[in-house]
Amino acid sequence: MTTAVKAVYENGVFKPKEPVELQEKTEVEVLIPAAVPVDDDDPTGWKAAERFIGFIKDAPEGEPIARDHDKHLFK
Repeated sequence: MTTAVKAVYENGVFKPKEPVELQEKTEVEVLIPAAVPVDDDDPTGWKAAERFIGFIKDAPEGEPIARDHDKHLFK
């Protein structure tokens, strides 16, 4: 079984932010997600998202694509 636990790294030690039921000296594996760089000129990501507008040449236009999202996505 896998359990996600938020922790703070401080003075070379990971300290859980909530109680954890483990026996002393239990070995665990800590996975640290890679940091995602933030573009200071585009903090919301909208500029990056605009690059995708129109990249699918045969996409249906208008409201039906939103309304029928699953139908188009899972053809």
